[in-house]
Amino acid sequence: MYSDHYFISILLTIILFVILFFGEDNNKIYRLLLFLISFTLLVFNSYLILTNSFNLKTHLPLHLCYITQLGIFLSIIFKSNVIYPWLLLNSLGGGITGLLNSDLDSNALFIEFLYFYMSHFNILLFAIFLWKENYVIKKTDFFKSIFFNSTIFIFVIFLNIFLGSNYWFTKDKPSGINLTNILPEWPYYLIIMIFIGIASYCITYKLFNQKLRK
Repeated sequence: MYSDHYFISILLTIILFVILFFGEDNNKIYRLLLFLISFTLLVFNSYLILTNSFNLKTHLPLHLCYITQLGIFLSIIFKSNVIYPWLLLNSLGGGITGLLNSDLDSNALFIEFLYFYMSHFNILLFAIFLWKENYVIKKTDFFKSIFFNSTIFIFVIFLNIFLGSNYWFTKDKPSGINLTNILPEWPYYLIIMIFIGIASYCITYKLFNQKLRK
């Protein structure tokens, strides 16, 4: 299982690097992004609905990376870049974290593995698209995005209490191959994960900072 995860992650990383360094037509990357996200969302949700496998406790798109992918999809469909800063700040760190870690165990459905890898690939592809567009994140965008995520986090905590779910891993460590296996128990692993998220925001902000992009 460990070898499979890292083999897939390395393969997807190579593809992303090829697109980053050799993808000259950003319009094609944009269209590819729309196609891949549409395919991912359609196949995953259709399969769960048609096989009566959909579970409110696990399959709602409420983990941050899945929310981000959905936000990217809606932004493309409605041709709006209003929430691009928030999506970008979520995408780079979230996508890398997903390729380094997995919250799925051996009992997960094949479609869940497909959705997991494709979703994290897609949000990293979005980050590459904006990098090649010379996109800039402003300081105000940085703080607004942190506030927005904090609001969603609080909402998810209450939703988890209501549904008995574990979105954002607010109640228990995730299954699978991930960093939390070496972290202390609740609530300390959650606090550490929050600080890692803030650190990824800071790194992304620095990379897409106006001074650096000039």
